[in-house]
Amino acid sequence: MDKVQVFVRIRGLNSNEKEKGETKIVKCTEDKVVVGEKTHNLVGFGPEVNNEQFYKVSLQNIVLQGITKGVNVGLVCVGESKSGKSTTLGVANSPAGPGLVALTAATIFDHVTKHSHFVGVSYLNIYNDKFADLLNPADKELKIKTQASLGVYVEELSEISVKSTADLMRLFDQGNKVRKILELEMNTPTTKSHTIFTVNCEYRTAEQTLIRSQIQFYNVAGLNHAQEQDVSKSLKSLETSISQSVSNEQVTGFSGSKLTQLLKSVMNKTAFLMILGHVSPTSKSLDTTGTTLDLLTKCQAIKLEPKPNSLDTKQLIEDLRKRVAVARNAITSQTSGTIAKEHIAELDNSLASLSAAKRLQWDVRERASALAEEQRRETLADQGVLEWITQTAGQIKNNTSSVLLLQKEKETLVAEYKKQREIVDSLKSALQSSISSHTSFAEQPNQSESVLQESLSKIHKLRDQLKSGNEKLRDLKKGVKEAQDKLKLERTQSASTELETSGNFALTLMMKKDEIAHLKRDNKQFLDEEQERLQTESVQETAEIKLSATQGNTLTLEQIVKLQEQHVQQNVQLSHLALHVQCLQAENEKLLESMEALNSAHRVEAETQKARNLLIFRQYKEFYEEAKAATSSKFQDLLNSCIQDCIFLSSKNAELIEENTDLKRKLKHYN
Repeated sequence: MDKVQVFVRIRGLNSNEKEKGETKIVKCTEDKVVVGEKTHNLVGFGPEVNNEQFYKVSLQNIVLQGITKGVNVGLVCVGESKSGKSTTLGVANSPAGPGLVALTAATIFDHVTKHSHFVGVSYLNIYNDKFADLLNPADKELKIKTQASLGVYVEELSEISVKSTADLMRLFDQGNKVRKILELEMNTPTTKSHTIFTVNCEYRTAEQTLIRSQIQFYNVAGLNHAQEQDVSKSLKSLETSISQSVSNEQVTGFSGSKLTQLLKSVMNKTAFLMILGHVSPTSKSLDTTGTTLDLLTKCQAIKLEPKPNSLDTKQLIEDLRKRVAVARNAITSQTSGTIAKEHIAELDNSLASLSAAKRLQWDVRERASALAEEQRRETLADQGVLEWITQTAGQIKNNTSSVLLLQKEKETLVAEYKKQREIVDSLKSALQSSISSHTSFAEQPNQSESVLQESLSKIHKLRDQLKSGNEKLRDLKKGVKEAQDKLKLERTQSASTELETSGNFALTLMMKKDEIAHLKRDNKQFLDEEQERLQTESVQETAEIKLSATQGNTLTLEQIVKLQEQHVQQNVQLSHLALHVQCLQAENEKLLESMEALNSAHRVEAETQKARNLLIFRQYKEFYEEAKAATSSKFQDLLNSCIQDCIFLSSKNAELIEENTDLKRKLKHYN
C-alpha cells in the first residue's frame, strides 16, 4: 500500500524582505523542516533547489508510473499567498525556469509520441464556489456532473487538444492571462481563487490496449485567507476531507465545496497523489507556516491504493447501448399505466451516460476541440483581449543576410585561429623538448662543441618560429574579436527593432543577460589567451636563462636581489587583482539580482496594467454598443414615425383629391 507523497518548498527572501533586513526562521535538513525551535518530520527543499531539480526527485516518477500504468495523478499545491505556488507550477519568463506543468508535459510527450495518442487540456478557476473556464471564458453555465462509469467532471468545460509541450504551455500561459482579467473584473486577487489545470492523456499500445490517465495540478487559494468568507468554505472542506481520509472514515467532506468535489478524483486513494506545501521563510508568516506544516504532517498518514483506469471507450459504449436496449425493452413490454419509474430513470441515466461516453471518442474530442478553439477566439475577440491573450514572446530574428555573412566570417576566423593555436602549441612543446635535450647535453662531460652549437641553433630557430606563430595568433585573435563585436552589434540592432514593437521588458532583460554571458565568455577566452601568452613568454625567458647558464653566465648578488624584489611586487599586484576580481564578481551578482527583481516587479505591473487597459477598453466598447443600440432604436422609432406620417398624409391627399374631383363635377353640373 502506497502513501501520499508530501514535500515542502521554502522560498528565498524577496527584495523587500532583504531591504528590511528580515532573516530566515524556516530551515530544512534531510528529512526535517525546522521553524524556530519547532521541528516537523517533513522533507523540505530550500530556494537553492530549482524546479527541474525538484521535479526529478519528486513528481517525475509518479507521472511516469501514471502514464505507463493508466493511473490518475494529482499534485495539490497549498500554502500562503506569495509563497511560490504559481512559480512552482510555472510562470512565463520566470527566472526559476520551466515549472512542473512544463516538465510534466515534456515527460508525457516523450512517452506518448511513440504510440497513437490523444492529449487534451482544460483549465478551471473556482472563486466563491463559482466556476470560470480559463481557456474559453464564454458566458456559459458550468456544472459538476457525476457518472458511475465516468466519475466526476465539469459539464461544458472546454477541452482543447495539444500536440506538443509548447502547445500545452501556450494554453496554460494564456489561461493565466484570462485569470488576471477575471481578477480585475471581480475586484478580487487571484490568491483567493483556486485553479485546476487538467491534462488528459490517452494512448493505445502495440496490442491496441487503451491506457488512460489524468494528471491534475491544483493551485489552492492562500491559506492566509482561510478566515475570509469567500475562501473559508472550500478550505475548511479540504481540511475535513483530509482528516477523514487519514482516519479511514467514510469521506463525506468532499461534498462540502466545489473544490473538494473535484479533488475527489485524486484524493479517493486510487490515484497517485502528491501534496506540496509552500512556506515563506520569515517570522511575519509564522502562523500560516505553522498551519501549512501541520496540515502536511497530517497528510503523510493518508494511504493509497493506486488503481489503473479500466475504462475502454469502445467497450463502454457497447455496454451502455445494451443497457439502453434493456431499459427500452422493459418499458415497451409493460402497459402504459404500469411503467415502473425505475425503468424510466434507468433509461434516462443510460442515455446520459451513453452521450457522455461518445464524447470521449478521440475523433469527437478533436472536433469538439476545434469548435472550442474557434469559440474561444471569438469570445476573446468580443471582449477585446484576443491580441493580448494570444500574443507570444517574439523570437529575436537574427537570420538576416548580414547576420549570416558575419556569422560565416566569424566561423572561418575561429577555424583558422584553432589551427594556428595547434601549430603554436606544437612549437611550444618542441621548444621545451629541445631546451631539455640541450641542457642534458651540456651537463654531459666531453660533449662536442658542434653538437651543442647545432642544438643551440635549433632552439633559436624554434624560438623565432614560436615568436612568429604567436604574432600570427594574436592577429587572428584580434580578427575574431572584431567579427564578434560586429555580429553582436548586428544582432542587438535586429533584436532592439523587434523589442521596440513588442515592448517586452522581459525579453530586453534576457537579451542583456545574453550579452553579459557572451561578454563573460569573451573575457574568459581573452584571459586564457593572455595566460597562455605569458606562459609562452615565461618558457622563452626560462630558455634564455638556461642557455645563459649552460654558457657559464651567472647572476650577481645584486641581480638576484633585484629579481626577488620584482617577484614580491608582482605577488602583491596579483593579490590586489584577485581581490579586485572578487569584488567585481560580487557587484555583478548583485546587479543581476537587482535586474531580476526589477524584471519581476515590472512584469507584474505591466501585466496588471495591460489587463486594466483591456478591461477599460471592454467597458468603453460595451458603452459604445449600448449607445449604438439606443441610437439605432431611436432612429428606427423616428423612421417608423415618419413612415406613419407619410402614410397618413398620403391617405389625406387621396381624400382631398377625391373631394376636389367632386367639387369640380358639381361646379360643372351647376354651370
